[in-house]
Amino acid sequence: MPRTKKETKAAEVKEAAVEAKAENAEPKKAAPKAKAVKETIKCTIEFGGKNTTIESIVDSIKGAYAAEGKTEAIKTLDVYIQPENDVAYYVINGIEEGKSVTF
Repeated sequence: MPRTKKETKAAEVKEAAVEAKAENAEPKKAAPKAKAVKETIKCTIEFGGKNTTIESIVDSIKGAYAAEGKTEAIKTLDVYIQPENDVAYYVINGIEEGKSVTF
């Protein structure tokens, strides 16, 4: 049976009341974020019958930096590797230039 105008209006008012109540209810808690997965990357350089890893070169650079008495945190590290000479040149924080380590 079709609704009368009065019944239709009553249904609309009831819907509006339900929506208003839902808006005033406690907000839903956000779903917990997925934990970030840390990547593990291993890079080996092979040249002229020798091999070394990027990790060992970076460790050597950090050791040389500390041996110079530097205590400033390393924010950026640019490494330029010349495997034919067994040398890695580096720039730390954009200011430590012309430094090198052998590997």
